[in-house]
Amino acid sequence: MSNPTTPFSWQMPTSTDLVTNLPADFEVFGQAVATSMADLLGGTTGQVLSKTTNTDMDFTWVSPNPGDITAVNVTSPITGGGTSGDVTIGIQAGSTTQSGAVQLTDSTSSTSTTTAATPNAVKTSYDLAAAAIAKSTVTTAGDIIYRNATVPTRLGIGTAGQVLKVNSGATAPEWATAVTGASAYGKTLSAGANKSTTSTSYVAIDTTNLRIAATPSGTTAVCYMQAQTSNSSVSNSDWRVNCGSGTTYGFQSYNSSYMGTVVFTTVISVITGLTAGTSYNFDWEWKVNAGTSLMIGDTAVTYPRFTVVC
Repeated sequence: MSNPTTPFSWQMPTSTDLVTNLPADFEVFGQAVATSMADLLGGTTGQVLSKTTNTDMDFTWVSPNPGDITAVNVTSPITGGGTSGDVTIGIQAGSTTQSGAVQLTDSTSSTSTTTAATPNAVKTSYDLAAAAIAKSTVTTAGDIIYRNATVPTRLGIGTAGQVLKVNSGATAPEWATAVTGASAYGKTLSAGANKSTTSTSYVAIDTTNLRIAATPSGTTAVCYMQAQTSNSSVSNSDWRVNCGSGTTYGFQSYNSSYMGTVVFTTVISVITGLTAGTSYNFDWEWKVNAGTSLMIGDTAVTYPRFTVVC
């Protein structure tokens, strides 16, 4: 039986070889190793092994080829380079004045000029911008933005003097005409301008001197009537304010029961249901319920006054 060999074709002794055959087998083995390793012998300092052919263990000592590189030249943002010895290269830091390497960041609020945003930071910023109110929502100087049932929307600028209020449905703001504060209007009879009546139906005391033309700022008017009666012969009378709309009266009638020469009379009448901004003529009316005549405005007493606050 032939002796076994290694992958390098070195013939090995077998376990059945006689002792007398071992020296010869080791001689054959040693010669095979020496032959296959022959190409590793020799060479000089700096040389390297190079394959001569594709055959196993077929090498040749050669000097290394430095190639065609004679210099490493660089331009910004690369740094370093050289023409001899060990050559190192790097990259400069980027800034607003030069190109180079920058640090990535996820921040969406940084003011750094030497870092760069990551896609995550860009996406976060995009989402914030997408959720913002579009600039095109408003079109005119003075427009305001409010939210309707679903999205922000525009309320166009109002007109001069208007004020902002909530609509009747309490769902949105709207512009409205400003409501001004209440004003007071008054009339007073002059001395000696006595007025009297025997009428048993309501009549105006004086549509010239005691009539008040007023424009309510709201829907309510408070009327004050003040006078001293004299030379009267009545036991009961009624007083009221008529603001010129047929049945639109100050419903607070005043019944005075007296007999005598001088009686101080004050009547407060509240009229509701008026229309703000509409002009009305307020008249002081009276009538005799029992007796013969009623008089106000004696020269010796306080003169009649009529005031409307609305």
